[in-house]
Amino acid sequence: MTTDENRARANTARQSAEELATLLDLSKAFAQATDLDSLLKTVLTRSIAVYEAADAGAIFLYNPDDDCLSARASIGYETEPLSRVRLKPGEAIMGKVFRRGRPLLCATPGEIGSNTANLREENRAYFEGARSGVRQPRSAMCAPLIAKDSVLGALILVNLRRQGAFSAVDLRFLQAVANQIAIVLENARLWSEVSRAQALAEANRFKDEFLASISHQLLTPITSIRAAADLLTASLAKGGAAADSLISSIARNTQRLQGLVEELLDLGRLHRGEVSLSRETWNLKTIVRESAAAIEPLAGGKEQELEVETPSSSCPVVADRGRLEQALMNLLSNSCKFTPRHGHIKVVVQDKGREYLVSVADDGPGIPVAEQSQIFERFYSNSRGPGEKTGAGLGLAIAKTVVELHGGRIWVKSEGGRGSTFFFTLPKGDGFEDSGGR
Repeated sequence: MTTDENRARANTARQSAEELATLLDLSKAFAQATDLDSLLKTVLTRSIAVYEAADAGAIFLYNPDDDCLSARASIGYETEPLSRVRLKPGEAIMGKVFRRGRPLLCATPGEIGSNTANLREENRAYFEGARSGVRQPRSAMCAPLIAKDSVLGALILVNLRRQGAFSAVDLRFLQAVANQIAIVLENARLWSEVSRAQALAEANRFKDEFLASISHQLLTPITSIRAAADLLTASLAKGGAAADSLISSIARNTQRLQGLVEELLDLGRLHRGEVSLSRETWNLKTIVRESAAAIEPLAGGKEQELEVETPSSSCPVVADRGRLEQALMNLLSNSCKFTPRHGHIKVVVQDKGREYLVSVADDGPGIPVAEQSQIFERFYSNSRGPGEKTGAGLGLAIAKTVVELHGGRIWVKSEGGRGSTFFFTLPKGDGFEDSGGR
């Protein structure tokens, strides 16, 4: 073996040892960091220190909410202008590395220019401001942050003095560093999700316990008040108008409170899995038509048109009829409540092959897009128009739970000022001869 070959092997071994020491050093930094931002800053600082040619660098992370990469750590740049950069996947060097999931080496200013040609003007201005008059980079290398086949962002290092400052070996080691960063980011995300899920589960447990406790405490006096009001009504049948009005008000309000408490108890039992469905085979279109008929007096009071459209053939479902009617009545009463006087409500049952699709459409004020993901949550309540009173936020939560217990899905489509349509699906049951009621 020649002297040159021995020297090359020695250099390779020395470089490998230095890389291993650097990765070990970074691992210690990961363990000692107290927050993600300080960790990324530390890693970037030590990465730049490894390369004599590196004058500046940055770590950009992808945010799926706005589909952009933004800077989370930087060295050699002004923080404020750089923080405004929003790179789309495929935009400039980091965007291309992120989209392709492969590292990129730009050995000359020309290669840098060709890979940043699609940089949007506002981002170009922010980059110029972040460099504070420093000349354009002469060479650069960038590696994707990859964890479990998912690209989380990109790490870039640049040289401002000469072209060809980085080699393919440098790029390979940079990818090793980027992989380490990605593992830490993924672990941090998983830990955050676990912690959030545990906190949410604990909050829901306390909420359920509170509901059970307060509901039982309220139910007994409310029942007693309602019974007393009934007795007063009977004994004062010949009383004055003022007494009758007062008694009617007591009865009406206690009935409302009793209904609310029963809903609270019911929802708590549903969420704790304490409710077993009494499943039988029913004709879905019969349930829908009878539920609509029950809500007609409410719609009639506001002179609303209530239309029902069902298939001509039977629609068999295996379901708990009482629970299914409960879900339908909650959707229908909700539509009546928010549909204006002389408005229109339409209920449609459609056969979709393996399942039925039920929709309840109204021409009320609609639901803002930002709220549509929340309306099925317990206790979420918001007004959908001037003068409209909000409820306790339980009806839609109960409807969602009932539908899901039957193996279906529920969702809403709405546009501000153009009404709302609630949809839910139910799996088909066994066929049967339609006897009218079932």
